[in-house]
Amino acid sequence: MIAFERAMNPNLLSPLKILVVDDSNVNRQLLKAMLDKMGHQTAIAESGPEALERCAEEMPELVLMDVAMPGMSGFDAVRELRNRVTHWFPVIFLSAHTENQYVLQGLRAGGDDYLFKPVSREILQAKIQLFQIRLSQNKRLQDYRSRIEDEADTAREFIRQFTAMDKINDPLVRYFFKAADNFSGDLIAVARKPDNSLHVLLADSAGHGLTAALAVIPLTQPFYQMTAKGFDIPAIVREINRRVRDYLPLPRFVAAVMLSLNPDTGTVQVWNGGCPAVLLLSPDGTAVEHCFSSRQLPLGVVGPTDFDASLEYYNLGDTPKTLMLCSDGVTEIGTADGRLLEHSGLLSEAQLSSSEQLFDRVVGVIESKLMGASPQDDVALVTVAYQPPERDAAKQTKPPLIPISQNADELCSQGKAGNISWSFSVTMTAPQLKRLDVVPFLLGITGQFEGGNAEGKLFLVLSELFNNALDHGVLKLDSTLKNQPDGMELYYSERAARLAELQHGQIDMHLERYECETCGCLKITIKDSGDGFDYAGQFGAGLKSNHQRHGRGIALLNTIASALHYSGNGSQALAYVDLWKA
Repeated sequence: MIAFERAMNPNLLSPLKILVVDDSNVNRQLLKAMLDKMGHQTAIAESGPEALERCAEEMPELVLMDVAMPGMSGFDAVRELRNRVTHWFPVIFLSAHTENQYVLQGLRAGGDDYLFKPVSREILQAKIQLFQIRLSQNKRLQDYRSRIEDEADTAREFIRQFTAMDKINDPLVRYFFKAADNFSGDLIAVARKPDNSLHVLLADSAGHGLTAALAVIPLTQPFYQMTAKGFDIPAIVREINRRVRDYLPLPRFVAAVMLSLNPDTGTVQVWNGGCPAVLLLSPDGTAVEHCFSSRQLPLGVVGPTDFDASLEYYNLGDTPKTLMLCSDGVTEIGTADGRLLEHSGLLSEAQLSSSEQLFDRVVGVIESKLMGASPQDDVALVTVAYQPPERDAAKQTKPPLIPISQNADELCSQGKAGNISWSFSVTMTAPQLKRLDVVPFLLGITGQFEGGNAEGKLFLVLSELFNNALDHGVLKLDSTLKNQPDGMELYYSERAARLAELQHGQIDMHLERYECETCGCLKITIKDSGDGFDYAGQFGAGLKSNHQRHGRGIALLNTIASALHYSGNGSQALAYVDLWKA
């Protein structure tokens, strides 16, 4: 509508900066007089070379170019102008030659119109008005493009801040990322729990571009915040699913895979909702030991009631391993024979590479298939290296168990504990045990009193005490089940089944902090309603064998706590933790 009004009313059109190029002074002055009367700003040049200089100085919005000039013709001058100047501006050739061949030559040289001399003032003004309209439209388009680019830059920085992929810096993790567009719908996130367990999230939003990139933003905050607080995968993926479901318009969804690796116990847990299988590989990638295939729906497809947060468990054993995660942008890369790359093609070609590291070989295959072009879909690849920890029973120098008769006064390095600084108790019955992630809850309360003091140490102690009370006391699980083939999977499947059916059971916890000038004495008491378990046998098993998959928790707990005692049948435990001691 605005363009139409301007076309109908020349007074609405902005005056132009016009360069007149002609070797005749009479022609130059005549044209200048016409243009001045039309209200335009006029500059003049007497030759082609001078026109090039004036264009660089004046940056005209339109050029009136004579054709026949000595030295450099108008055609040659315009060709050179088009080579030097990147932005578009109209050029109108003025010539006494009326033959078609001259008109065609002028248009091919880069001209936008061709007028015959002597120039009619009315025709010249009409031509200029048409170009004024076109220049006005171009300016609006350039302004719009500039605004879109500014908004894209802002969105890109906003997404970068939220995804924080540039801050991923974990010694076990390497990743490769390539977007199909200016924005990527793939996301990689890496963080550690307070007990040093590694959480890795790879997400793939449907589609690609800005819309897909915005869809993965709801995933980052709960992942990082809940991991830092010690939540396990089921609680995190439930919360992420809720946010995707609530925040994203249907039918958008996000395929995702999340794993948790405990580098101390060699246990890996995987939740896979719609992503390619996570592969457990030998370090060189020649052997696939296990595939964690997708068992669940992508995030956002179903609501909280129908959402499946169950995990697949695996014990990595006592040899180095590599876990590989990727989005379908990797497995669906096309090959020369028209097939999809898939895992098999990726690994088989990676074995032909001379690179030492598996990650470098796999990335080399991906880049060779892309051949420098943007992928058809966003590409995300993550490898996680597992190195089994050293387990030396000789290093277990602490006395096994401390008698319960000892009290806080005897344990304090000062000889007395002083007054109680704070304390709280909590009782959890079956409904809370089935739905609460208890340890982060307790850690959060303690953090309100103590800040971040000894957060990792306290998380380990609370986790081991609570899990022993729940698993072996309330749920009556036998840890030796873990030593069977597929024992980890069987153990945690049985745990989930018993917890889901739990009708009765109770765990009481009491935390008591003593005032002390030289140590941070925290007394933790936990009691469950179960029949107890063989805590002494588990402790011994954890010390004497690297190959046992049970009992390690109590042995680890004994090295962290200042004092540890299981009483009676094992249904009550007492631990002292020095929050100040590293």
